Amino acid sequence: MTFLAGQALTTDQDFEAAIKTKENVVAYQGSQRLRPVSTVTQYNHESVKLADGTTILRIASVIRTLNDEEKLSYLVGAKA
Repeated sequence: MTFLAGQALTTDQDFEAAIKTKENVVAYQGSQRLRPVSTVTQYNHESVKLADGTTILRIASVIRTLNDEEKLSYLVGAKA
């Protein structure tokens, strides 16, 4: 599965694919970003666990892939 830039992960299949491909994601609650860029390591019907150990509730948050601008910033920051 190929993700679009800024695609919200909503289905179990989305989370399975994100784990398999180690897709970088960000988590938001409303307009507030909850965590730095991370990858999904586990999920269930209620929550998602990120690589940094943070558990985020699916119902209260939006977890999405990086948009093009965030990807560029993340890659430039990772090389520095």
